[in-house]
Amino acid sequence: MTCGVPKTFDPGETLYHYGDQANGIYAVLDGSVQITAPADDGQELVLHQDGTGFWIGDLALFAEAQRLVSVVATQKTRTLFFPNSRVERMVQETPEYVRDFYALTRENMKTALRIMANLAVTGSEKRLVLRLLHLDEGASKSDGWIVVSQEELAELVAVSQPTLHRNLHRLADLGLVELAYGRLRLIDRRELIASCQS
Repeated sequence: MTCGVPKTFDPGETLYHYGDQANGIYAVLDGSVQITAPADDGQELVLHQDGTGFWIGDLALFAEAQRLVSVVATQKTRTLFFPNSRVERMVQETPEYVRDFYALTRENMKTALRIMANLAVTGSEKRLVLRLLHLDEGASKSDGWIVVSQEELAELVAVSQPTLHRNLHRLADLGLVELAYGRLRLIDRRELIASCQS
């Protein structure tokens, strides 16, 4: 805790950009961040959204390399920032902490592999349900609501907005999700899981 520096970000404010030199690690205390990366055609694509308890920045820091993604706050977000120099000093004083940082890297790799596997699933509604279940686990929620716009969700699922709109409203008509402006919540998680297994 003595190593961390409290930093607050407003919605739309960038924690860091793709290509920036690594300067530290962020832990999300409250709020939500969106991770984007450029595709080969230069278009910036939304890869993931996560909230309280999410850590990011360790990969580039320990590789002494440039950032591979951009991280943007999607709502008022409180973080703890751990500058390079403080992390290096902490690891020099207690070398076994490297294992803990490596565990953080593994968690993010696990998330990345899960996202890739879910995006490879055929059927847009099934991909949507898998992403909603994933977001429900990690996204910052208020009274059970996942804060995400339909535009952002369409990018996360790699579908057009009309397709997303059609799939979301079908799930809502079935009583599996509840929709509101810029947010949604899962009503029947068990039935959503069952729909992916059929």
